[in-house]
Amino acid sequence: MFFPKRKLITFLFLFCVVFLIFFFSSQPNVYSIRAAFSDLAKIPFLILTGFTHEIRAVAFFHRNYWQNLKLREETDALKAQLLTQEEHSSENERLRALLGLKSRSSFKTKAAFVIGKDFNSFRPYLILDKGASSAIKKYDPVLTPAGLVGKCLELGRYSSKIILINDPDLSVPSLNVRTREQGLVSGALDGRCKLRFLDADSDIKEGDLIVTSGLNMTYPVGIVIGKVRLVGIESSGLGKFAILEPAVRVSSVEECLIVVS
Repeated sequence: MFFPKRKLITFLFLFCVVFLIFFFSSQPNVYSIRAAFSDLAKIPFLILTGFTHEIRAVAFFHRNYWQNLKLREETDALKAQLLTQEEHSSENERLRALLGLKSRSSFKTKAAFVIGKDFNSFRPYLILDKGASSAIKKYDPVLTPAGLVGKCLELGRYSSKIILINDPDLSVPSLNVRTREQGLVSGALDGRCKLRFLDADSDIKEGDLIVTSGLNMTYPVGIVIGKVRLVGIESSGLGKFAILEPAVRVSSVEECLIVVS
């Protein structure tokens, strides 16, 4: 047992001597061999280093992916919350304006909400959540703070169908605020309104404000209908007409007031 141990010690001693001579020798041949051995020894190290870098890159990508996903979810949640707040703010503003109109009006009104609409048919209309049970009657006018929307055409117990200001079958006695000239407004096929029965020498101009005249007692006086966008001569040559841009964008109406007769 002692002899093999002694041989092992001797072998290790000689190996260390050769190793030291090999790595610290300045002989050119030895230096070349040492350089080649060093380059060879670097290969496992480079492989291990590259593998470590790949692992770190994958871990970094994985961490960033989940962080970005979480940030995206938080951003979407904040956007949804902001949109909800903006919608509530817009609704509150509309309701305050409606309440202000109701308090300023000299006529009795009922607030109503739009629960249905159709703008694809030849005769677009709105459906409101108020009907005969709320004392609503046929032909009662409908308006918003911006102006006239139309009038009730059909009644149910708890709902009503509204014919709109831009419907060709609707006729509204009107007044030019600037000239005090009167006429009759009806809907046009392009979604605007047409003011008719104007004198040939009418002074009506683009930009004039047209309101209800109150002549037929259906519409209260002074409700805004729209502004003049175009003035023309009737085909008969006996008078003028005007194309109006309605004050109310009927497709965007969500709340309104019904004038109770």
